[in-house]
Amino acid sequence: MYNLFKKKWFKFTYRDWLAYFQRNDKRRLVIDFSEEPALDFKAKDLIFPSIMAFQKGEHSEGYQFTEMAKKFAKDRKEPFYADAIRYFIREENFHSAYLAEYMNFYEIKKATENSLDKAFRSMRHSGGLFGEVSVLVTAEIIALTYYTALGNVADQIKSPALKQICNQMLHDELPHIVFQSYTLSHYPDHIGTRFFRRLLMEGTTICVYAAYGNVIKKGGYSYKRFRKENLGYLAQSIRMVKIMKNS
Repeated sequence: MYNLFKKKWFKFTYRDWLAYFQRNDKRRLVIDFSEEPALDFKAKDLIFPSIMAFQKGEHSEGYQFTEMAKKFAKDRKEPFYADAIRYFIREENFHSAYLAEYMNFYEIKKATENSLDKAFRSMRHSGGLFGEVSVLVTAEIIALTYYTALGNVADQIKSPALKQICNQMLHDELPHIVFQSYTLSHYPDHIGTRFFRRLLMEGTTICVYAAYGNVIKKGGYSYKRFRKENLGYLAQSIRMVKIMKNS
């Protein structure tokens, strides 16, 4: 498990986050398929159902999120937040593009609909900016454990391109959790909000493992370990919110 407090992101303001995302925007992943093998049916059947789901989940135009970010920036007098969100959404869409490129290499079609993604989008849009960010940070925590597991599977099936993508995802998702935690620190922090976040994480963990537990387990994560790490990252985020709020 990664320690989210080890990096300097913990002390970033929105001005710092905007500069960070702008720097990242200039260093996009170029996937190397030169040594990519021809995967057999068993390997494809293992990895692509979850990749298809995460590819769809990573893509969003973010119109509603952008409008809420503009209102937050105005109400909270945080002029850099809206632009930071614009770059954040752009970064998430690049994640979707990386997965799509990998799928295209193996001639795998994109998912037209996914029930988990549909449920997540519905929850994100029903609770204002606090709800949006709470759901997003939950998804990003899940992504940390998922891409760690998928990276292990990539080693097993000898897919360097997939390993490259997983490493990029982990590089980007770690600061995303800190970024979203900073936004949550602008809202009341009490037992009700913490209970909501815990409930959201527990439910999401169950649903994701039920849907894609075969590849997660293959990557070294039993349900017990998957849940433990997700809750561990949540605990770090909740602690971070408390510290940021009091700083």
